[in-house]
Amino acid sequence: MQMQETGTTDKKEFISSKLVYAVSLTVVVLIFLASVLLVKEEAMKTGMISALAVSQTADPLDLSGLIQVLSAISSIAVILGVVFIVVQLRQNAKLIDLNVKQTDATFRELKSNISFEIIEKLTDESFARRRSFMWQTVKKYQASNWEGFDDSADDFEIRNFAFMYDLFGQLAKDGLIDTETLAKTFKYLVALDWEAFEPAAKHIMKRYNLKENEIFSNFQWLATETEKILKRRGSRFPKITHPEDES
Repeated sequence: MQMQETGTTDKKEFISSKLVYAVSLTVVVLIFLASVLLVKEEAMKTGMISALAVSQTADPLDLSGLIQVLSAISSIAVILGVVFIVVQLRQNAKLIDLNVKQTDATFRELKSNISFEIIEKLTDESFARRRSFMWQTVKKYQASNWEGFDDSADDFEIRNFAFMYDLFGQLAKDGLIDTETLAKTFKYLVALDWEAFEPAAKHIMKRYNLKENEIFSNFQWLATETEKILKRRGSRFPKITHPEDES
């Protein structure tokens, strides 16, 4: 689970490190080009000084040829430096592209692992038992105005169940799980469970003097989003009929 929570952070850190690397490489390139130009300028100055020193004895044609040779050598050095830099940039671009592809593959594998874990939780027999317990517990304590509920074992148990949905909602917000996939998987399960748990959530918020859904906001968000997706697909929210409603 720690790997799941840090997946997005690792990807952001990887991209940031690559951006820093690219900027650093650009700075190095600029410094190198500036150095080459300075070397060329110094070479020209040295050539001119040497030419002036021998101007008394040298032939004018030989002096002109010497200057052309020095200029050609400096130009070749600049061209070779640029070619070297271009080759290095291409190699670095290939390495960065390879690393990005590897990171994307790791990210997809992480999302796949999370999806499998969700399936395991939904198919585990304890999920159905805990879900039923949450529904019955909320009804029981709501009918008695929450007497004896606070900080009881029942309180912590149904909170723990709700935090599971809250975690799924947070993972969907972070992009580690696709919301469409969750909607197809849960159907109206999340919305129904939020409807059943909402009275307990309101009681807990009131007890701790917190804003509405400050603790279980991701649970409610997930319920709302999955319901919206299913309604767009033409599905209808199931209406639960209680025995007392039929009489």
